[in-house]
Amino acid sequence: MEFYHLRSFVAVAEAQNLTAAAKRLYTTPPAISAHIKALEQELNTVLFHRSSKGMQLTEQGKILLDKAKLTLASANDLMHTAAQAKTLLTGEFRLGLNHPIGTSSELGTLIKTLNQHFPSLSFSLELLSSGVIVDKLSDGLLDGGVIYGEVPAHFSAVPLTEVAVTTAYPASWPMPSHKAELAQMTWIRMGKGCPFDKQLDQQLSEVNAVNINAADERSRLALVKAGLGVSFIEANAIADQGAEVALSSLLDFSLPVNFVVANQALIEPKVNAVYQVVCASIDAAQG
Repeated sequence: MEFYHLRSFVAVAEAQNLTAAAKRLYTTPPAISAHIKALEQELNTVLFHRSSKGMQLTEQGKILLDKAKLTLASANDLMHTAAQAKTLLTGEFRLGLNHPIGTSSELGTLIKTLNQHFPSLSFSLELLSSGVIVDKLSDGLLDGGVIYGEVPAHFSAVPLTEVAVTTAYPASWPMPSHKAELAQMTWIRMGKGCPFDKQLDQQLSEVNAVNINAADERSRLALVKAGLGVSFIEANAIADQGAEVALSSLLDFSLPVNFVVANQALIEPKVNAVYQVVCASIDAAQG
């Protein structure tokens, strides 16, 4: 039984609505629905009555809700256990980040929490695209990572937040009034398997692309300022974009941000302990 399935179950039971539960857990209604269906299949029990008015617990669901809450409440015990074991966890924990710490309060809190719980572990941070992080985790070259978008099937994930993404273009260029005009502009892609590129391909069937890929926000913003093209940029990274950059909301979208580890790595004490502490800290923050 997956820990995040229980979190989704409790969230839906309390919100009585998939959309509200998804917002609470920084994910999407389809993802929450999939968690509930998987839990129902595993328990061989119908947990909710589904209707146009929302989600209501069945009698069996009401009984299991209390058990689920007790299980989630044990998160504090997990944190305590991890704290007791922290002196045994030494060495290096290689953590891949898909955006700088300074652009996300959640990311800063995550690093601070891990450092407090595991003072004997050395955390090596590497700024990479989400696609590269996934590849390195699969190959055992990273121990954990923070990625955008969909989580691979062979990974375990903890939802951290959701990021809003907008379009930045040189202010000297004409303001686009519809998607077709954006498609005719020159685009700076992210490359290396970044979900931003997947969004671009989904929203615009064909675009002109400059032969430059830049995985980090600052580099792409600098390229936009230099007039080399248009690019997706995190909304919270462009508060001070300057007069050289203009913004278009025509393609705005959001993506979930998850802390992930490869399932095959969970047998390692340091990876398992870090993963459990991240789970527990997020549950505690969400109340």
